[in-house]
Amino acid sequence: MSVPEIIKVDLSNFPSNERFAQIPGKVVLTDNLDDNEKDSEEHQHPSFPIQVSMNVSIICVSGQLEMDIDLKHYTLTQGYTALLMTGSFFQMKSVQPGTKYIVIAITPNFIKFMGNVKMGVEFGNQLKEHPVHQPPAQELEENISLYKALKQKLLDKTYLYKEDVAKSYFRIMLCNIFQDFARSTGSEGATQSMGRKEELFMQFVEVVKENYIKHRNIVFYADKLCVSPKYLSSVVHIVSGKYATEWINQYVVLEAKTLLRSNGVSIKDVSNRLNFANQSFFAKYFKQHTGYTPKEYKAL
Repeated sequence: MSVPEIIKVDLSNFPSNERFAQIPGKVVLTDNLDDNEKDSEEHQHPSFPIQVSMNVSIICVSGQLEMDIDLKHYTLTQGYTALLMTGSFFQMKSVQPGTKYIVIAITPNFIKFMGNVKMGVEFGNQLKEHPVHQPPAQELEENISLYKALKQKLLDKTYLYKEDVAKSYFRIMLCNIFQDFARSTGSEGATQSMGRKEELFMQFVEVVKENYIKHRNIVFYADKLCVSPKYLSSVVHIVSGKYATEWINQYVVLEAKTLLRSNGVSIKDVSNRLNFANQSFFAKYFKQHTGYTPKEYKAL
């Protein structure tokens, strides 16, 4: 029996035409702001989720978008933005006729935020729970202006400094997002440079994203990062407030939930896909981390 695969989408899945302004392999910008079509019915979309292998921002300029992010349903109306982190599961459910939107997709390492790392971790945790937010009107206007200016430069075949400009514009957008988060959480103050522990934590998360399907033992990740399991566990907890095994299990459980909610996928299929020794062991693992058996969760 074939093991089900979550469809993973990266920048190579976007077409190469003038509707998609690109820095090949690093950035894709697209929108429908200039479309004049007036559809009489809502757009319908595939009934299966995808997993994004990039960071994605979806800005609803007007109208309404219905989507699922990590199995939770969200409605974006005018001025709202969805931020999807690499590894997120996404499904567009419908687009209301006449809706205008912007999509920005970038590879995870295209820009790095060098501010307060612990605040960045807190932001990432909150983003997992609340990926949709409404930025202040002035910030939204600035982001749309930056997007339009960057898109124009990326489409200009004679412009020489596309990557430098893109990093500068995205850094402004990122700083605005972190500023809003700092205000809302009361964590404004001096920034903290990234030290060795913070760098190790960031490397750990990236390795987990690449290997969680086959490896759930912290020893594997410690070996990959050339440190002891005890030291890795300590650093991850100091920086993020969560233990290394919690980070690993978080990714495994989310993919298990997504697969269990997919049509035509059996519990045995999910167990095989996630590299469990057998279906019984998978059921015990899933029950331990969710409070439900796979059968109970599938029936919800």
